[in-house]
Amino acid sequence: MKKLVIAITGLIVGVASLGFLLQGILNPKPRVIANEKAAFLVPADELQYFFASNAEIASEKYLDQVLEVSGEVTEVAGKSIVLDNRVMVNFLTDTLNGAQEGEELIIKGRCVGFDELLLQVKIDQAQINSKQQPKQ
Repeated sequence: MKKLVIAITGLIVGVASLGFLLQGILNPKPRVIANEKAAFLVPADELQYFFASNAEIASEKYLDQVLEVSGEVTEVAGKSIVLDNRVMVNFLTDTLNGAQEGEELIIKGRCVGFDELLLQVKIDQAQINSKQQPKQ
């Protein structure tokens, strides 16, 4: 009887341990882009040109990477801005720290792709790293 109880207890502990292990593997914690170091610092126009001229190579280099992208704000809409009419930047919150059209920014975010129709690079989970005054 003792052997049966020990065997059942061992089986329960083993199954529970396997469950916790699989939970960690199948449901990893989400990336926090704000805590990651940028892999590249690139101007918005150069980033868009690279994708437009060779999307395959650009995707291999930049896709799912944390980037710092610099450029002039050409559009502000809700939780998004557009830099140099070339890079669409989506923020996690609708707080854009007062970003205004004409302002020079450096943003940090994750490159998620290229819209071939609009010819825009897509960045998400962005935050503003630095601001300069709007051009007069």
